[in-house]
Amino acid sequence: MTSTPLEPAFLEVTCAVIMRRGKLLLAQRANNGLWELPGGKAEPGENLGDCLLRELQEELAITVQVGPCLATQEGLTPDGLPLRLHAFACRLNGQSPKALEHRALIWREPGQAMQLDLCPTDRALLERLKSSGGLDNSGHGW
Repeated sequence: MTSTPLEPAFLEVTCAVIMRRGKLLLAQRANNGLWELPGGKAEPGENLGDCLLRELQEELAITVQVGPCLATQEGLTPDGLPLRLHAFACRLNGQSPKALEHRALIWREPGQAMQLDLCPTDRALLERLKSSGGLDNSGHGW
């Protein structure tokens, strides 16, 4: 009897697509300087929306309204582990984000964002969202 390799378990990661006046919020990682959409890893059994709310509060000191999932992108962590990045449309609840765990935060137009040194999975996700119109707040339907 032959054994079938199990599908590797994915690290489930959430990220927020927060737009303001046509610009996207991006965060620079403290550990390697790469840019990413803000968010983080889901705890075992944690709802993805709850994960995103928790991560944004912990890392940026903000609360948001979490809208629809715009896209999911599979990729690898810097250590080569499989990850699944879930991007949600989010609206700020009036606060200004603070870089509590990041080197910096910036607002960039989507085209300008693609010129940054982005995490590979975030880059692939942003390319998909840009080509599909997912970075247009008016298209989120909420």
